[in-house]
Amino acid sequence: MTAKARILVVDDDERVRTFCREVLELQNFFVEEAENGAKALEILKKTSFSLILSDIMMPDIDGLDLASKVRDEYPDTFVILITGHGSIDLAKDAIKRGAFDFITKPFKMVELNQTVDRALEVRGKQLSVLPSPELKDLYDLTVNINISKQSLQSYLDNLVISLKKTFRGDSARIYLAEEPGGLSLLRKTGSGNEELLNEEVWESTSKVALRSEGGYLAGEGSEHPFPENTGIFSLMAVPIPSPEGNLGVCLVTRSHYPASFTSRDLKLMGLFSAQAGNQLTTYGMASNLREQADNLEKVNMLAAEFSSFLDTSHVLSSISLGLKSMVAFDLFGIFLSGKDMIPLSYMLVRSDIPEDVLGTDFRTFLEKTQDSNDVKLFLDSGIRDSFASARAADWQSPPVVDILDLGEFGSFRGMIALASWPKEKISSRVPSYIPILIRHAAAAVSNAYLFETSERNYIQAISALASAVDAKDPYTHDHSRNVAAYVSSIAARMRLPSREISLLNNAALLHDIGKIGIPEAILNKEGSLTREEYSVIMTHPEVGYNILRPVTAFASFIDAVRYHHERFDGKGYPAGLSGEDIPFHARMLAVADCFDAMTSDRIYRDSLSIDFAISEIEKNSGTQFDPRISKAILSVLKTTTPEEIIDQYISMGSNQVMFS
Repeated sequence: MTAKARILVVDDDERVRTFCREVLELQNFFVEEAENGAKALEILKKTSFSLILSDIMMPDIDGLDLASKVRDEYPDTFVILITGHGSIDLAKDAIKRGAFDFITKPFKMVELNQTVDRALEVRGKQLSVLPSPELKDLYDLTVNINISKQSLQSYLDNLVISLKKTFRGDSARIYLAEEPGGLSLLRKTGSGNEELLNEEVWESTSKVALRSEGGYLAGEGSEHPFPENTGIFSLMAVPIPSPEGNLGVCLVTRSHYPASFTSRDLKLMGLFSAQAGNQLTTYGMASNLREQADNLEKVNMLAAEFSSFLDTSHVLSSISLGLKSMVAFDLFGIFLSGKDMIPLSYMLVRSDIPEDVLGTDFRTFLEKTQDSNDVKLFLDSGIRDSFASARAADWQSPPVVDILDLGEFGSFRGMIALASWPKEKISSRVPSYIPILIRHAAAAVSNAYLFETSERNYIQAISALASAVDAKDPYTHDHSRNVAAYVSSIAARMRLPSREISLLNNAALLHDIGKIGIPEAILNKEGSLTREEYSVIMTHPEVGYNILRPVTAFASFIDAVRYHHERFDGKGYPAGLSGEDIPFHARMLAVADCFDAMTSDRIYRDSLSIDFAISEIEKNSGTQFDPRISKAILSVLKTTTPEEIIDQYISMGSNQVMFS
């Protein structure tokens, strides 16, 4: 059973219109009337008709002109002309203008019915064959167009327009699944009068079609009657297939054209939907490859950044920022421990995370794979930073956790953990770059931790050597400490920043480390040194520099150690530098070193008086010493005794090598 045809009768004679209406309604056709050509064109803009019966002679737009306009604008609507004078010339002109046939007044009911039936029969056959130019457009769109050279949305927009046009629909839509084979659909594009169907029907029909194999056909003449009061009478929908599952659904509806979609239409649209599926699959693969390439490039850049630091605090900061730029998480944490090492425990967590969340499900989850004591250290101690996040979280749900066990990284044990409590269900597929990124992070932290541990051990060894140097001479065993006290007080008087004072403290404590290689017979000789013996003594700044140089943490002050015996006038050693060419910290050490040497007992002499030492500094300001630094220490000594300077220094606990 086909849909009832709509017929428009156009004549300025009401009697003719009434006669035609009565005859046609007896055949169950829907009939509307128009008193002239202009009125007919207005009606055509709102409603589609299978057939128009029109008088030729009308005052405004005659029947021939109306037939021409209908042919151009409504090619699926047939026109039968009514005339009072039939002729061969009129027939030719009518056909030329696009009319299907004409009948001559006065006509009988049988003649009218036969002409209308013949027109509708021809029209029905014509509508069953899709126009080849439009088929070619759709074929080109789904087969020949390179989707990679346009956006996905542009491709879908062009496709839905072509589907509507080719299958003579009033509206069309395309839905895509959130993931291949999934039932969650998103409307991606549409064309035409989509309001003829409400959203509920659009979506329910799409989901039915998504689960079908050959598509879904609804309306009169199909096994699926269409719901009433929808504004349309025929609909077809086919899934967009792919090897991984259906990618979505294409739908076309028809209301203005009174002919239902056929199974042939459905089958044909299925072919084009399959081609579209191939295009979308190719596009998806290319997009995935581009995304993977971009992610790997980011991972490589972040890995290089992770490895560019050798102190743990910088590495952890770099990792935290890097992970946040690529991965959505609520907690990032690392625990690292090893034999004879202080455990490293660090967490970066959302500022709004409830404390009991970490102590319940998350703790239980970690204890399934990690030592419970390590988990306790990780959660209950160590460094914890926080960050703000607007992403919705469900703290009552079990966390989604990724853990990398660090047991394979050298002699360490521990883990790196990423955790989230998402409000919405997330895909179970973990992006491939996340494990790579975490492994790079683990390697960077391990390397930094090893380096810092090695440096700490080396620093402790160097500090012990420095103490051993002072211990070689019972008269100077506190010399390095005293120089550190004096240089710190000078730096404070000159208002240097605390970090710089810390560097000067380290330089002072280690400035004579090179004397470890000087024979005790020379260091402890009671009499005057020979020229050869003094030349040996003069090597200790360079020897100290070479001892300290392998430690990067010493890099900021080793030049002070190397040049602390240079003179402002250029007569010092080992390089004979002068003035501003001598490193500033070395010039400060030179003043403090000489002051303590003068005011301390030596094996070859007793200590000199404070007044003598002050006068020597005043006398040698500008020659041996930097005038600004000489002025600073003299200012300190006016208000504070050497004993007070040293006591204050000791009370601050600064008499050991330290690094911030």
